[in-house]
Amino acid sequence: MTHPYIKTGQSWSFALAILLGYPIGKPARHTVSFSSSGPRDGEKDLHLATVALEAQRDFVHLTFADLEATEPLEFGMALLGIDRVHWLPNARLFAAGDKAPLEMLHGDKRWRIDERNQLVSHKLPARHLIPRGEQVAWQRLRKMAAALADLEVVDGKFIKLGDTCRDAHDLANLRVAA
Repeated sequence: MTHPYIKTGQSWSFALAILLGYPIGKPARHTVSFSSSGPRDGEKDLHLATVALEAQRDFVHLTFADLEATEPLEFGMALLGIDRVHWLPNARLFAAGDKAPLEMLHGDKRWRIDERNQLVSHKLPARHLIPRGEQVAWQRLRKMAAALADLEVVDGKFIKLGDTCRDAHDLANLRVAA
């Protein structure tokens, strides 16, 4: 049996990827990976940055409070820079409208997936639009995650803290030990 925590992380990660506008499957230009975990700390942030660097992809990360959590507590991004990986924790979700792709707000920037499947930044939306945009984004994400609750990810990976991408375990092979 797969632990419900894994299914929860998968459904929320895929829901966010879809709503951000990232192509599902194996796009020719695969530049962003989506991941989830329990609570983060400096060691775990550094590990995620190391995995992003090794994979040569930006990461959008969902953090859950614990194994029983039903929705993410936090969103973050590990972004490849010229000479380092930038960790942007506590990103907020935003939607400019009911049909618009979701975006992530952090600091003075809004991040979106562009036509080349990469995370790009722009200036923040007008301040008065943000509360409603955050509400719309969360409503849409909750609805999409619920619709994907029974999703079985075929090629999902589990990377233990301290391991590299080469050490990743197929999620399909992980089982709950009694």
